[in-house]
Amino acid sequence: MRCAGVIQITSLLAIVLASIARCPAQDQPERPLTNSDVVQMVNAGIPESVIERSIEVSGTHFVTTPDALISLKQHRVPDGVLTAMVDSRAGARMRQADPPPTVYAPGQSASHIHHQLPNVDATVRLDSKTIGKVQVRKNEIKVEKAGVPLFSLKWKVNSAK
Repeated sequence: MRCAGVIQITSLLAIVLASIARCPAQDQPERPLTNSDVVQMVNAGIPESVIERSIEVSGTHFVTTPDALISLKQHRVPDGVLTAMVDSRAGARMRQADPPPTVYAPGQSASHIHHQLPNVDATVRLDSKTIGKVQVRKNEIKVEKAGVPLFSLKWKVNSAK
Protein backbone atom coordinates (compact mmCIF):
# COMPACT_ATOMS: atom_id res chain seq x y z
CA MET A 1 0.00 0.00 0.00
CA ARG A 2 2.78 2.42 0.95
CA CYS A 3 4.69 1.51 -2.22
CA ALA A 4 1.71 2.47 -4.38
CA GLY A 5 1.60 5.91 -2.73
CA VAL A 6 5.30 6.46 -3.35
CA ILE A 7 4.84 5.46 -6.99
CA GLN A 8 1.95 7.93 -7.30
CA ILE A 9 4.02 10.71 -5.74
CA THR A 10 7.03 9.92 -7.94
CA SER A 11 4.86 9.91 -11.07
CA LEU A 12 3.26 13.16 -10.05
CA LEU A 13 6.66 14.70 -9.40
CA ALA A 14 7.82 13.68 -12.88
CA ILE A 15 4.74 15.31 -14.42
CA VAL A 16 5.26 18.53 -12.41
CA LEU A 17 8.92 18.74 -13.41
CA ALA A 18 8.08 18.05 -17.06
CA SER A 19 5.50 20.83 -17.07
CA ILE A 20 7.99 23.21 -15.44
CA ALA A 21 10.54 22.48 -18.15
CA ARG A 22 8.05 23.56 -20.82
CA CYS A 23 6.93 26.77 -19.06
CA PRO A 24 9.66 29.18 -20.27
CA ALA A 25 8.75 28.53 -23.90
CA GLN A 26 5.09 29.22 -23.17
CA ASP A 27 5.77 32.55 -21.45
CA GLN A 28 6.40 34.31 -24.76
CA PRO A 29 3.46 36.41 -25.97
CA GLU A 30 2.04 35.79 -29.41
CA ARG A 31 3.16 39.19 -30.65
CA PRO A 32 5.92 41.50 -29.48
CA LEU A 33 5.22 44.54 -27.30
CA THR A 34 5.06 47.88 -29.12
CA ASN A 35 5.15 51.54 -28.08
CA SER A 36 1.34 51.69 -28.16
CA ASP A 37 1.13 48.65 -25.83
CA VAL A 38 3.28 50.51 -23.31
CA VAL A 39 1.12 53.65 -23.56
CA GLN A 40 -2.01 51.52 -23.03
CA MET A 41 -0.49 49.89 -19.93
CA VAL A 42 0.49 53.30 -18.50
CA ASN A 43 -3.01 54.69 -19.18
CA ALA A 44 -4.54 51.63 -17.50
CA GLY A 45 -2.59 52.42 -14.32
CA ILE A 46 -0.35 49.36 -14.37
CA PRO A 47 2.60 49.93 -11.97
CA GLU A 48 5.90 50.97 -13.51
CA SER A 49 7.68 47.92 -12.10
CA VAL A 50 5.19 45.56 -13.75
CA ILE A 51 5.56 47.27 -17.13
CA GLU A 52 9.36 47.12 -16.84
CA ARG A 53 9.23 43.40 -16.00
CA SER A 54 6.88 42.77 -18.92
CA ILE A 55 9.39 44.46 -21.22
CA GLU A 56 12.21 42.31 -19.81
CA VAL A 57 10.43 38.99 -20.36
CA SER A 58 8.57 39.74 -23.59
CA GLY A 59 9.53 40.00 -27.19
CA THR A 60 9.58 43.67 -28.16
CA HIS A 61 9.32 45.78 -31.29
CA PHE A 62 9.86 49.30 -29.95
CA VAL A 63 10.65 52.44 -31.90
CA THR A 64 13.13 54.44 -29.82
CA THR A 65 13.94 57.33 -32.10
CA PRO A 66 14.11 60.75 -30.41
CA ASP A 67 10.66 61.67 -31.79
CA ALA A 68 9.17 58.41 -30.52
CA LEU A 69 10.67 58.89 -27.04
CA ILE A 70 9.32 62.47 -26.91
CA SER A 71 5.88 61.18 -27.87
CA LEU A 72 6.06 58.50 -25.17
CA LYS A 73 7.05 61.12 -22.58
CA GLN A 74 4.09 63.27 -23.65
CA HIS A 75 1.89 60.21 -22.97
CA ARG A 76 3.29 60.20 -19.39
CA VAL A 77 5.39 57.04 -19.77
CA PRO A 78 7.69 56.93 -16.68
CA ASP A 79 11.44 57.31 -17.11
CA GLY A 80 12.14 53.78 -15.84
CA VAL A 81 9.87 52.33 -18.53
CA LEU A 82 11.56 54.44 -21.21
CA THR A 83 14.93 53.13 -20.02
CA ALA A 84 13.68 49.54 -20.14
CA MET A 85 12.41 50.11 -23.69
CA VAL A 86 15.76 51.51 -24.87
CA ASP A 87 17.65 48.72 -23.06
CA SER A 88 15.48 46.08 -24.73
CA ARG A 89 16.38 47.49 -28.15
CA ALA A 90 20.09 47.41 -27.26
CA GLY A 91 19.73 43.83 -26.02
CA ALA A 92 18.00 42.81 -29.24
CA ARG A 93 20.86 44.24 -31.30
CA MET A 94 23.40 42.37 -29.16
CA ARG A 95 21.48 39.09 -29.62
CA GLN A 96 21.48 39.59 -33.40
CA ALA A 97 25.26 39.98 -33.49
CA ASP A 98 27.33 36.96 -34.45
CA PRO A 99 27.90 34.67 -31.48
CA PRO A 100 31.50 34.25 -30.36
CA PRO A 101 33.25 31.21 -31.81
CA THR A 102 33.10 28.06 -29.72
CA VAL A 103 36.46 26.73 -28.66
CA TYR A 104 36.76 23.02 -28.01
CA ALA A 105 39.34 22.01 -25.45
CA PRO A 106 39.90 18.24 -25.32
CA GLY A 107 39.58 16.75 -21.88
CA GLN A 108 36.98 19.22 -20.63
CA SER A 109 33.65 17.80 -19.68
CA ALA A 110 30.27 19.44 -19.40
CA SER A 111 30.13 18.42 -15.74
CA HIS A 112 31.22 21.89 -14.66
CA ILE A 113 27.99 23.37 -16.02
CA HIS A 114 25.45 23.71 -13.22
CA HIS A 115 21.81 23.15 -14.05
CA GLN A 116 19.43 24.65 -11.55
CA LEU A 117 15.80 23.72 -11.01
CA PRO A 118 13.31 26.53 -10.44
CA ASN A 119 11.76 26.89 -6.98
CA VAL A 120 8.34 25.23 -6.92
CA ASP A 121 5.78 24.68 -4.18
CA ALA A 122 2.88 22.48 -5.30
CA THR A 123 -0.08 21.03 -3.49
CA VAL A 124 -1.45 17.91 -5.14
CA ARG A 125 -4.51 15.77 -4.50
CA LEU A 126 -3.53 12.10 -4.45
CA ASP A 127 -7.07 10.81 -4.00
CA SER A 128 -10.36 12.23 -2.72
CA LYS A 129 -9.04 12.50 0.85
CA THR A 130 -5.27 12.76 0.63
CA ILE A 131 -3.32 15.95 -0.07
CA GLY A 132 0.35 15.85 -1.01
CA LYS A 133 2.91 18.62 -1.10
CA VAL A 134 5.94 18.87 -3.39
CA GLN A 135 8.76 21.37 -2.87
CA VAL A 136 11.58 21.84 -5.36
CA ARG A 137 14.56 23.97 -4.39
CA LYS A 138 18.05 24.55 -5.77
CA ASN A 139 19.53 21.23 -4.60
CA GLU A 140 16.58 19.54 -2.94
CA ILE A 141 13.20 17.94 -3.63
CA LYS A 142 10.79 17.18 -0.76
CA VAL A 143 7.53 15.24 -0.95
CA GLU A 144 4.95 15.09 1.85
CA LYS A 145 1.69 13.15 2.11
CA ALA A 146 -0.94 14.56 4.47
CA GLY A 147 1.77 16.57 6.25
CA VAL A 148 4.04 13.56 6.75
CA PRO A 149 7.37 13.60 4.87
CA LEU A 150 7.52 10.72 2.39
CA PHE A 151 10.95 11.39 1.05
CA SER A 152 13.52 14.09 0.55
CA LEU A 153 16.17 14.12 -2.12
CA LYS A 154 19.22 16.34 -1.65
CA TRP A 155 22.31 16.55 -3.80
CA LYS A 156 25.57 18.37 -3.83
CA VAL A 157 27.12 19.81 -6.95
CA ASN A 158 30.81 19.02 -7.13
CA SER A 159 32.83 21.90 -8.45
CA ALA A 160 35.20 21.13 -11.32
CA LYS A 161 38.84 21.39 -10.35
